[in-house]
This record gives sequence, C-alpha cells and structure tokens, in this order.
Amino acid sequence: MKTFIIILLLTIFSSVISNNTYAQSALKPGFNAVEYRELISLTSRHLDSNIILEYSKKLLPYPNAKRVYISKPVGLENKWDFWVKKSKIGIISLRGTTPSKNSWLENFYAAMIPAIGEITINNGHKFKYKLASDSSAYIHSGWLLGMAYMADDIVKHINEAYNQGIKDFIIIGHRQGGALALLLRSYLEYLPEGLPRDIRIKTYASAAPKVGNTKYAYDFDFITRGGWAFRIVNTEDWVPQMPFTVQQVTDLNKINPFSDIKEMTKSMPFGARTYVRSAYNKMVRRTRKSQETYTKYLGSQAYKMCKEVIPELEKPDFKNSFNYVACGTPIVLRPTDSYYSYYVKNAKQSIFIHHMYYAYYYLCLQNYPEKESSFKASHINP
Repeated sequence: MKTFIIILLLTIFSSVISNNTYAQSALKPGFNAVEYRELISLTSRHLDSNIILEYSKKLLPYPNAKRVYISKPVGLENKWDFWVKKSKIGIISLRGTTPSKNSWLENFYAAMIPAIGEITINNGHKFKYKLASDSSAYIHSGWLLGMAYMADDIVKHINEAYNQGIKDFIIIGHRQGGALALLLRSYLEYLPEGLPRDIRIKTYASAAPKVGNTKYAYDFDFITRGGWAFRIVNTEDWVPQMPFTVQQVTDLNKINPFSDIKEMTKSMPFGARTYVRSAYNKMVRRTRKSQETYTKYLGSQAYKMCKEVIPELEKPDFKNSFNYVACGTPIVLRPTDSYYSYYVKNAKQSIFIHHMYYAYYYLCLQNYPEKESSFKASHINP
C-alpha cells in the first residue's frame, strides 16, 4: 500500500512539473501572426540586400533575434541559419530557391521515392532517413536530397543549443525552404538516436510546395497535431500548387470500390459491364501514362543532371506515383483590395510577384490587423 501511494505521488508530482514547464515555455502551439511576420523577416535575410531592394525600397524589419550561425552552401546550393531569441527559442531558418541552376534543379528533381530508406550523398556517405511510419508514404526526391545535406549539421546545433538550456525550436522556411522545413520536421521526429524528450518544435512552412503523397501528409499532420505546424499560402501564389500531380487507383487505400473492377461490375448487364470496364481501363491507362511521363522527365532525366553536380549520387527507387498533396495546418492569406491597388501595382512585375516575402508579410498584416505590430503595411514600398 505504501509503495502504491509513493508511486501515485511521484506520478502526480512529475505531471505538475511537466505542466509547469510547458506553461513557462515561451513557445506556444497555434498560429501566431506576429510570430510568423517576425519569422518572415528573419528568413528573408538569406537574400542579398541588393536583391531585396530590387523588389522593395525598404527591408522588412530586423527580427528580434540574434543570428549565431550561418552554414556554408552544400549539395544543390542549400543553406541554413541558426538564430536565438532572448526568450531562449532557437530558430532554424532554411534558405529557399536561389537563381542558380543547381538550386532550381533540386525543385525539378521531383520523382517520388519512399519516405523510409537511404541515399548516397557526400563522398559516398549513406544518409539513412525515416520521414514517416508508413512504408507507402512517398516524398519529393530533390528536396529530400537538399534536406539530407543539412540534416547532420542541424541536429548537431540543436543538441548544442539544448546543452545551453534551449528547449524550444522553430523551423521556418519560405519557398523551397518551406518544403525543406516540412521534411526536416519529419526527419527530426523519427531520428534514430532521438532528441531529448522535453524539446518542443514548431514549424512554419511559408509559400511551400507539396512535398509528399497522402500517406506522408497523414503522418506529418499526425506528428504535429495540436497546432505545431503550419502551411501559409497566398491564394494568388502558384508555387504551393506545385509539383504537378496525378492520382491513380493505385494511390488509394487497398480497400476501395475500384480494387477489383471485375467483381464490382460482374452483376451488371453485359452491355453496361463492357462499357464500364472499357471506360475504367482507359482512365487507368491515361493516368498511369501521365505518371510515367512525369517520372521519366522529373525523375530519371533530372537524376542524370543531378549526378553531374554530385557524381557519387546513386539513382533511388522511384515509385510509380506522382500523387502530391499538401500537409500542415493551412493558414490562408486572401488578397485584399489594397493588396492589388498598392502592392501588386507598385511591385516589380514577375511570375513570382505573389510569391515574394513582402507579399506574404503584407497579406499577413492585412488579414490579421488585430495583431500588434510596429511595422505597418504602408511601410512596405515595393
């Protein structure tokens, strides 16, 4: 009886300590517009100031954080920064696409590969990864490659920061950086050696394209449930709609009405049965042909180009799927009249006009006006 009481008291005590620790944490679940705007300002520092000023006469406000580490470009021009806030929050900022050919190649290397496996990168190094618990989860091959080159360095800095008392971390990325942020969050969840259990991670994937199939998206949304990962999208931005996608019958769960078309139609009259089966077979062939075409050009052909840059890169196991779907709790930024009359009218015209940091920052201010900010939308001079 005494033993039971002691165990009960210890359980209650540890629960109280855990809850108090969470309550004292500066990092909270849920979308925070002020937090997001600061992160956009922070991650925009990856751009050269001359490039920034080409699109806006003023930089976004400098974030209330200190940059303590800048990585070297690796792989296909991937790079990341580490920032620390006074509130003891570590921020992992992943750079997006640069104008270089190699950086764009990473985007176009889009064939799907398993979310569990290994790839060969630097000097023959085998990078083992697990980004989902389901073996039928598939991901973007190019962005996995980009994440793989940075992963060990990021984990090293997380552990070093933890030893210095930092337990809260935010992952932020815009554009390609947003895609990398999603994959990195999954990688950290299933890291073989694990991270300390009391670490909290929040993810903001801004203007991010889709990175995996339905099974990957399910897994990501499960591990980040409770308000710990967000996908922020400007409804006028075309990048979050990429990559190209096609859904096949084989992308559905095994138990579905089309898993056995012969069984499903056997009780139909002969004419109806023949018509339905013929139409079904045509649809299946056409979607399969589309997937094969995408995989050929955005997989096998793109791989050859990647191998010219990374000679030790081995061809991965491309899957017969191209069913990309979005993941992360959606935060939709809807353009306002002033967005068109002020930002769009005055900004440099390009296919990326709705994709830029400033567009997202401006719309966040417009869509969340009740949130305090010392930097107003009118301060942005495109």
